[in-house]
Amino acid sequence: MQNFKQYIFSLLLILFAQIAFAKVINHCDTWHEKSIKPYCDLCGCATNNGNFGFGTLSNSNFIGFRYIHQSFESRDGIFSDSPSSNEYLNTYQLWTQVPVFQSFYITASLPYQDLKRTFESGSATESLKGIGDANVMGWYKLQFLKKQNNDSIPYPVGRPLSRHSIQIGIGAKLPTGEFEERLTNRVNPGFQVGTGSFDGIFSLGYNYGGDKIGFNALFTYYQKGENKNEYRFGNQWSYAGNLYYKLALNTFSLMPFVGISGDDYDTIKQFGETLQDTDGQILNGTFGAECTIGQFILGANASLPISQDLFGGNVQANERLSVYVNFSL
Repeated sequence: MQNFKQYIFSLLLILFAQIAFAKVINHCDTWHEKSIKPYCDLCGCATNNGNFGFGTLSNSNFIGFRYIHQSFESRDGIFSDSPSSNEYLNTYQLWTQVPVFQSFYITASLPYQDLKRTFESGSATESLKGIGDANVMGWYKLQFLKKQNNDSIPYPVGRPLSRHSIQIGIGAKLPTGEFEERLTNRVNPGFQVGTGSFDGIFSLGYNYGGDKIGFNALFTYYQKGENKNEYRFGNQWSYAGNLYYKLALNTFSLMPFVGISGDDYDTIKQFGETLQDTDGQILNGTFGAECTIGQFILGANASLPISQDLFGGNVQANERLSVYVNFSL
């Protein structure tokens, strides 16, 4: 019980520190010009970065920088000649994973959003820039022990750790980004710097790390809150699984991987009423690699849609790209 209280107290400290830090940043204009970003960064259906993950493939402790690019095509109507627009979402993110106790660690991220929308007619463009919504999570890691055969000699000290582990995460997305109600009448209302709401995040992860082959999976549920405009983005399930291979070379190690990721979104609600055609789902194929050189971790991954149905078919997701540079702690 004492350890549990320490875990909760540490998580609360991080939460309050993150809120204070974000408020300080919002008052510094020069920081806006060269800053950063995190999760649920682009709020609603289709524009959430949840399945890019909260940490690295190797699950190392780190502090680093990540860039995420996403693009969408939105069509206001069911006909081929209906008005359309292209949306380009660029996120610059500071993120970290910091150990607190032997089996407990914290992940946190803070983003800077650079969003652009161009209309097919070429008559106008729309852009948004600013600090996005931060998130912070506390994780408990349950490491399994190796099984002991009845005929084997007992271990002298204790059973060694196996290569299987489970991670349980609880955290929050903080409303540090600005929400603009005027943008909600667009086909893709997720074109926002922030949601304006406080959201709960609940995750369950599994990891297996062999000598050469490894696998990890992550399932995350986002319980979305209502903002001051009585606007609530739909609750969301995100999932991802990656199979990777370890290559140990003379001066560095390389881990290429392939996998799948996806999101399932509930409908958006405003003033307690459900908005039609605001739910959806998407399944992506993913591939990439992570390289470790000394204390530096370099990574890149890409996601391509396999199947999707977003906003009643009026929003089409294109490729997602991510690159990051981290320093191991």
